[in-house]
Amino acid sequence: MTVKNCRKKGTRRQLLVIAKTRYVIRHLGFSSRSKCIVMASSFTFSRKVFFLNCTNGQLFVGTRKPLTDGEMIPCVPNTLIRSVHDLYGEEQQDAMLLWLEEHGRRLENGIIKVRKEGDDRSINLFPEVPPLCVTTVTNGVQVRASAVFVPEFADLVDEAEKFTFAYSIRMSLLPEGCIINGMTFVSCQLNRRHWIIRADGEVVSSVDDEAVIGEYPLLHPGEGEFVYQSCAPLPSPSGSIEGHFTFVPGRLADPRGGPFEVQVARFPLEMPDYVF
Repeated sequence: MTVKNCRKKGTRRQLLVIAKTRYVIRHLGFSSRSKCIVMASSFTFSRKVFFLNCTNGQLFVGTRKPLTDGEMIPCVPNTLIRSVHDLYGEEQQDAMLLWLEEHGRRLENGIIKVRKEGDDRSINLFPEVPPLCVTTVTNGVQVRASAVFVPEFADLVDEAEKFTFAYSIRMSLLPEGCIINGMTFVSCQLNRRHWIIRADGEVVSSVDDEAVIGEYPLLHPGEGEFVYQSCAPLPSPSGSIEGHFTFVPGRLADPRGGPFEVQVARFPLEMPDYVF
């Protein structure tokens, strides 16, 4: 690729950033004098937009109502940033670069992983290793659980549901099968779930209901994990979830024994230093 072509591509990227920033300023109600530019965006159930503040060098992500800097959340610890405008500071530490480096470190170390669905590839932000991911095994049923902060659902004004966390539950039956009192079963099926949700150590919600997202997963030895996600809003940036699932050996339509509880160890809901 020639230098001329590289310059053309760089110019196109700059024009795209300018156009996207103008669009966001116009549609989200930002002041026309805002010093923020759009650096990244994604869309699932709600649009998530990352902004670079050109004055202080911090990278922000929009909340549910990103009308001012006060309703956006910093993505990098402020103590690590050294702005180019800081004439008396140490070597410049750009928030955008720090954010990308941390993202790359987590991928390289397997803390988060690339997910493949058919021909599509995406980065799965749910942690895969302790202490942010917990693993428990009960009677041969393995459950892995972890959570991630969802900034685009945060509402810094709402006292009851300021912070929203998405959690991922991955369950599977180990190759040796479901073992209860020395007896082995080649399948087991979920019937109920029970959750205890805490904020700052205090119980804020208790759930006891049938199924998970309307499904009753039937597990067999050695099959892939059954995965589902849900959300938990909290009034504070620190909390946890723990509980258990009720299974029956065999299947619900043909149980081969009494119900048993599969434990889910407590896993954290924490506002992270780096927000992705």
